[in-house]
Amino acid sequence: MYIWYIIIGGCIVTILPRTLPVMLLSRININDRTAEFLKYIPISILTALVVSSLFISNNKFSIDISTVLASIITVIVAVKKNNLLLTVIIGVISIAVLRMIF
Repeated sequence: MYIWYIIIGGCIVTILPRTLPVMLLSRININDRTAEFLKYIPISILTALVVSSLFISNNKFSIDISTVLASIITVIVAVKKNNLLLTVIIGVISIAVLRMIF
């Protein structure tokens, strides 16, 4: 019976942070300027995550040439082809090959 409490608690902890903001914010009317600002937040968060994973290792600034080259290749494919599956596949293959080389 103890395991069921853990499973149900895990479900609640997973669902609440995802549903509560949507439920609460859907009832609030925000002005156009705020909506325009909020539209750019996912891009800025993704940029922060990507840049920190590219240039920070063990809480120190470092540049791993294979990771940077794989990122450049992946960005080029993403911009040219505009295909998410192809971009992910090229990114995984390029990082694997470049890590074998370097």
